[in-house]
Amino acid sequence: MSKSSVFLFIILLCINSCSLFQTTHISLKESNTAEENTNLIFLNFKNSIENIISEMSNDKSIFFSKKISLYINILRNESNIFLENKKLTNVINNQVSKKINTFSIINANQINKSKKELGLSEKNQFLNISTAILLARNNNATYYLDSSIIIDNKSLLLKIKLILVQTGEIIFYKTKTLDFL
Repeated sequence: MSKSSVFLFIILLCINSCSLFQTTHISLKESNTAEENTNLIFLNFKNSIENIISEMSNDKSIFFSKKISLYINILRNESNIFLENKKLTNVINNQVSKKINTFSIINANQINKSKKELGLSEKNQFLNISTAILLARNNNATYYLDSSIIIDNKSLLLKIKLILVQTGEIIFYKTKTLDFL
């Protein structure tokens, strides 16, 4: 092979690999399903939520009793990473039930019934805080637990807010960096 043939072969190889890289990068960016996205990140979510719920249960300014009900909205994902929001919300529900078992958690059926009464779409699970508080009030909840995952300086953060439904006052707020496994 001549030098020009080798040179041409190397140039074609570079062009082809660059375009493959861009195509792969775009498909990962546009993909929003776990099966298609092979870059998996494992988070130590359960440990983080356990720590936050333990702190919340030990907070002397929060009153817990059997007559108190809590509305836990589905976790909001404000990052660009695919997360299974319903499963993560179930982890939050389980940890709250395990650590603070003195009050009742309003279930999804009650919330969907309230959404219908208020003219909201039952399919819209990702509610803003004011709409979620309205639903909590409609179900006579005392507290509303708002949770979200955000990215800050390339770190994933879990934000938990416990809001007093009657006044809208945030009575507990905690942000925790999620550790990768």
